[in-house]
Amino acid sequence: MKLARLAALAPLFAAAGACGPHPPPPPAPYHALGIDSAWHLIIDDKNVTYIGVGAQPVLQPRPQAIIGIAGEIYQTPRINVNIVHGPCVANSRTYPDSVQVTVDGTQHRGCGGL
Repeated sequence: MKLARLAALAPLFAAAGACGPHPPPPPAPYHALGIDSAWHLIIDDKNVTYIGVGAQPVLQPRPQAIIGIAGEIYQTPRINVNIVHGPCVANSRTYPDSVQVTVDGTQHRGCGGL
């Protein structure tokens, strides 16, 4: 009798163990590319990296994102990024975001959300 009760409760115990919290997966790096010039931007969990053609990459520690009305804003001493969630077209391809990047005072426009 007791064995039958335990057997009936076994699925409940198994399900309870499966309900524990799981840590969220790490966020994928955010990528953006230039429309006005050839550049690439990567925002990962540690850094904001701007890669321009013929120049050394500019790497800054990733700050906490500022949540703006239209998207995220990242501000570092050398790189400022403004992401606007809305369609952006480059090279006949539509991306989810428009991106404005200012690096050492020079402004660049592009598309992101790759």
